[in-house]
This record gives sequence, C-alpha cells and structure tokens, in this order.
Amino acid sequence: MDSLNFHLRIDRAIAEKAMKMAHARGMELPDVIRMMLAKAVRLGDFSIDEDRPRVHQVAESTRPYFAYDERQWDTMKSVLDAELALALLDQYIAAHTLRIEDLVAAAEPDAREITRLKQEREDARNVLATVDPVDTNAIRDILARFGVPRDADPAEDQA
Repeated sequence: MDSLNFHLRIDRAIAEKAMKMAHARGMELPDVIRMMLAKAVRLGDFSIDEDRPRVHQVAESTRPYFAYDERQWDTMKSVLDAELALALLDQYIAAHTLRIEDLVAAAEPDAREITRLKQEREDARNVLATVDPVDTNAIRDILARFGVPRDADPAEDQA
C-alpha cells in the first residue's frame, strides 16, 4: 500500500478527549483519523459542521431528479409544459362555464357579461381543439395567456 505520513498539530485537550473516545470504541486515534478521511473522500464532503445539513452521495441509479444535468430534462420539460397548458385550458373553460351558469341563474342576468364569457370560453375551446402539443411557441403562449386569471384578485387568494 502506497501511503503518506504527515504530522498533525492539535490542541492537547481536544486530542486527549478524542483519544478517550477512540479507546472507548476499541480504536486508536490515528485509525479514527484515517477512517474519517477515507469516508470524507468517499462522500466527497467534509460533513463535520453541525449547523450545516450533511451532503450525502447517492448511488448513480437513485439520484434525485434535481441532480441531473438540465439538458436531460429538456424534452421532459416540453412535455410537462404541454400537459400544464392543456390542464390550464381545461380549467379556464370549466371556470367560465361555472361563471356563466351562475350569471344565468341570477335574478337579473348580465347579458353582456354572459356573452363576453361565452366568447372567451369558445376562444379557449378553439385553442384547445387546434393546439399542437409539440409546438413550444404555442404552448408558451397558452401558458402566458391562461396561466394567470385576468380577473384574479390577490386579496381573495390570501383570504
């Protein structure tokens, strides 16, 4: 085994406590230091700070999704954006249908508002019927147009 010897200067009180801890576990302090360095190299991190969360290496096959190269997600992102756009269109159409039904059932229906909502709903239905989920520009436009309700009142969301 190719090895390297080095000298380590450490506070005497810390060294004595560390030696007692090592002996309590049936080890010598140099063994503990070698073990800790080997583990740090294996993990790629010196996780000794109690205030900082530890960084753990995860096996390549079980890496969390955010650990991957963004280029690997490009095709998935476009699929997810398309799914989101379609869901937003469906939600927009459903919300307009409910609002129209409420207005029709009102004591004094607002005909102009009902007409406007029906036209907006029909426009959304046409977009839904003709959208190509692979067309990233169309998906981006849908997300921008239907992603935030125009009539949304931020005060209502917080209530």
